[in-house]
Amino acid sequence: MLRPQHFVYYLAAAALTILDGPFRVYDMLCRPPIQVRCCLPPVPLLIFSVQFPDSDTWTDDHVINVFESAPYLEGSDRKIVQISEDTVVKPCHLWTDATSESLAMELVRKQTRIAVPRMRRLIQHVHCEGEGLIVMDLVPNCQQLRVAWPSLSFWGKLKVILAMRLYLRQLRRVKYSSSNTPGPLGSKPLRCNGLQFGWDPIGPFPTISALEAHYRKEHTSAEYRASRGWGPPPHREPLDPSAFTSLVFTHNDLNMRNLLLDDNGVLWVVDWGWAGFYPPWFEYLGMKYAAQKDKNPKSWQECIKYMADPDFKVEEWMGSLGYGFVNWP
Repeated sequence: MLRPQHFVYYLAAAALTILDGPFRVYDMLCRPPIQVRCCLPPVPLLIFSVQFPDSDTWTDDHVINVFESAPYLEGSDRKIVQISEDTVVKPCHLWTDATSESLAMELVRKQTRIAVPRMRRLIQHVHCEGEGLIVMDLVPNCQQLRVAWPSLSFWGKLKVILAMRLYLRQLRRVKYSSSNTPGPLGSKPLRCNGLQFGWDPIGPFPTISALEAHYRKEHTSAEYRASRGWGPPPHREPLDPSAFTSLVFTHNDLNMRNLLLDDNGVLWVVDWGWAGFYPPWFEYLGMKYAAQKDKNPKSWQECIKYMADPDFKVEEWMGSLGYGFVNWP
């Protein structure tokens, strides 16, 4: 039975769908495509329009030396180090994390119009936080969306919502050789991060059936906790198999800190460390859980279901297992 709040959602979503087409044209006309650097021979007409920073000529050793003494980028939550006027470095915990994230960034830049910083190079280097460095472009003159959102006008907020809808549709069309394997990109299955799994990495999952088995086990564990009086009873049945019929490319960590709004109104997406192929409902729940955990503005939390396609049945089922951060302190 359709609940009243869901009826309101479908009406509003239908109105946004009508706006999607005009906004796509607006985006194409007002924002030039993100330039992609590749290994193909240069096209003469592009030689004079693409300029790369001097830091591209630095040796890996020089990049490492500057990284070790450079300050964190202001407003990056101490995750990014700025090594030159236009270059930053993201330290990664594991080398596989660095290779997977850099691959995700390049894949998105080549197959979509999503605004993603250009990845300059990948350096294997042991540092205080791990063993990998991603060197990339600095996104200039921008704010994290959590800072910019409260001061945006109605039209400004609507543009963000429409841009996110456009971005997420493009993400779902991204293709990769291992797109049938759940989790991060790589030559083999890797452990998965995401609030849909809780706090700790889970996996790896060699097949989508293995991912489904994980949630069946979670359901069994919830039933056991309920039988001992340690928690509320979950739904009577495991998650419907239809929730695991396909995998789509997913950012998986679209919180307001990973969305940057620049002075030109372009929305940039950063921090692709948790990206990979997951069921379609993963993006929605990841955004919702992150917004709850970070205590984002209610206006943002209410807009999530209009940006990422929601699956209310899966959300309710996951909630019965204890997933979510509604009561997060």
